[in-house]
Amino acid sequence: MNKITLTVLLAGLAVLAAGCGKKEADKPIENIVNVTTAVAVKKDLQISESVVGSTTSLSVAQALDPNSVQRGTFTIRLPFPEQVARQLRIGQSVRLTSFDAAAKTAIARVKEIRPALNSSTQTMEVIAELPAGQEWYSIGSVRGEVVVALRRGAIMVPETAVVLRPAGGVVYVPEGDLVKERTVQTGQLRDGEIEILTGLTAGETVVVNGAGLLSDGAKIKRREAAADGKAQP
Repeated sequence: MNKITLTVLLAGLAVLAAGCGKKEADKPIENIVNVTTAVAVKKDLQISESVVGSTTSLSVAQALDPNSVQRGTFTIRLPFPEQVARQLRIGQSVRLTSFDAAAKTAIARVKEIRPALNSSTQTMEVIAELPAGQEWYSIGSVRGEVVVALRRGAIMVPETAVVLRPAGGVVYVPEGDLVKERTVQTGQLRDGEIEILTGLTAGETVVVNGAGLLSDGAKIKRREAAADGKAQP
């Protein structure tokens, strides 16, 4: 064996030795997202409409009167669209929310539905009345919300399960330890849950916490959904 051949062999052995000692840590780290899940469930959903109105000057004056022992009747003007106003009835409940403090709510009743149509806004003025003696009052704008229909068997999921992407709203459905991205059409939002009109059926499982970190085919480690459809903590 000549000197050149020996040099080549030694160099090859050195390369092999270096390769044997090399860790496999050079492999890319697998990205696994920890998530919680929930089951899409059917519920009866109240369909509501809301508008922003205002309190009458007399109601505000009475509410702020320092000599008043008890607040008088509070009256609110609410300009509902014609098609909504014509569905309302005298005595129907109106949920009031004050813009002074979002937590301030009260239940008033429809006292009057004025038939005159505002031609520029296509609205009809609905007068709601809050009985005397209530603690609630507002000196600015007021949101009035009324229930106009009941949709039975609406498919509902937690609001955080729906992620807004450039193509629209999507949910992520687990398939083993991977997820499948599903485009959905959403409807009403109610008490932390959102209605799914198309793209999902009752009984299917969706990712809730961690959904915003996912993409189609992402790998997940999940917790099981609770029986009531809410994600387990």
